[in-house]
Amino acid sequence: MPSTAVQHDSLLFTVSPDKSVGIGWNTTTFSPVLQNASMIFPPGYVIQSSSSFSQQASSVVETTTVHYQLPQRLNQNLSSIVSSMSFNATQTGLSGQGSLRITTTTLFPVQNINVTYSTSSNRISINATAHAYFSASLYPGTPFESQTAFNNNWTATFGNQAWINNMTYQIQNTTQLLKVDAFYGNVTYSTDNLSASVSITFVGVPSGSEPDFVTAYETLIGLPTPLLTGLDNIIQSALNLSTGQTVKFTYTGSTGTIDFKSTTSYVSDLDAQVNSLKTQFFQLLFGIDPALRAMPSISFLNSTSVTVSKISMTSSLDLYAGTSSTTLNGLIIGPPTVGTNTNFTIPGLFQTLGSVPFSAPGVNITLAGGSDSTNQVKIIVPSGTPAPNSTTSNSAAWTNVSNATVLSNVRFVVQPISSSFFALLLSPAGIAIEAIIAAAVIAGILLYARKRRAKMPVPLTPSGPAPAPGLGPSPAPPTQ
Repeated sequence: MPSTAVQHDSLLFTVSPDKSVGIGWNTTTFSPVLQNASMIFPPGYVIQSSSSFSQQASSVVETTTVHYQLPQRLNQNLSSIVSSMSFNATQTGLSGQGSLRITTTTLFPVQNINVTYSTSSNRISINATAHAYFSASLYPGTPFESQTAFNNNWTATFGNQAWINNMTYQIQNTTQLLKVDAFYGNVTYSTDNLSASVSITFVGVPSGSEPDFVTAYETLIGLPTPLLTGLDNIIQSALNLSTGQTVKFTYTGSTGTIDFKSTTSYVSDLDAQVNSLKTQFFQLLFGIDPALRAMPSISFLNSTSVTVSKISMTSSLDLYAGTSSTTLNGLIIGPPTVGTNTNFTIPGLFQTLGSVPFSAPGVNITLAGGSDSTNQVKIIVPSGTPAPNSTTSNSAAWTNVSNATVLSNVRFVVQPISSSFFALLLSPAGIAIEAIIAAAVIAGILLYARKRRAKMPVPLTPSGPAPAPGLGPSPAPPTQ
């Protein structure tokens, strides 16, 4: 393994006959920092996660899941302190609420931990409660050794206004956009002096005179007034794209499993809204600095539509090997092209990609021709363009590309699928052939039935007079 972090990237661009481009991305990173944890994480314990968008009748829904089976030794250490942990939350924009519950074992002095929170555009409220137990034999030398030791520690912290003021200052100074509106704690001791009920409350509001946290953040970064006003509208609109989110996290000590699931609902016309916001953002930039229009990468991004409602992503983190990998599919863009509808290049795509620095040895790029029911795209590599390292009937691949600009002249030619069996069946000639085949099959069936009937034996005629045509047997004479 290398001694420094190494990253390998692969990109797949599938160009369709309508000139849209589907993007697939694979990246694998090795980190010696992660591999240093291999003594804790044995081989075979990989954290797997997935996320995907799906278009539904009234919304676009993104579902994200993570599952991890903790290594036995690690879970033994953790479950000896924590029996279970669960977190549930709902969120819409900046408004939400949630709860965290942690159940601990007797080895840990703080038990039945409950944390609830609520957020809005201009207020964050957190309340935590727990039950603390005291024991000189179980927790010697700690604040939980006795009620006296615990009370001395409490008096020095939440029972000390100077300590609270110092913590308030540090929180406000660190976040810059948060003003502490309330921060205090309460403790109630049991009559047997062996335990205490503790609660801590925190309330934060936007710093200064700003009406909400978004405005406080925008003021903090010090943007010019025109950009500040326009950016505020864009951020507020982006927050409104989500119509609701639910999050659930659980840890079960008895099984050593961690599960996470997040479901986010977006507006049904998510793609249209995202492209509208993208246009607003670039128009805002151009209004402040018109020279940005002349930058090729900025111009390309401004002219490219994006489809995000079909994205799917999977990730894998192997802490033993020190590697992480991510695969993304389903991202579709509608880039500007040069040429005709059936013979074109996409120089802006490769020029923009060329402006992105890739670590050595470079990025692997595959260009593939897509198809629909009537047409397919063929990849044409002109002279002057580096030859691909491998090709198929509808793709070309380059390895270790350091600057993707060299692929700017690759052409994409749309051709009818005239030679395909499917196209033949749908053509007038194909329909005529199908009719001839159908007639031949029917004629064959009739001929076979006729021959079989001709070979059937003639039934024997019984002796005696034949009944009159059309009449059944004569009735028996009446009984005397």
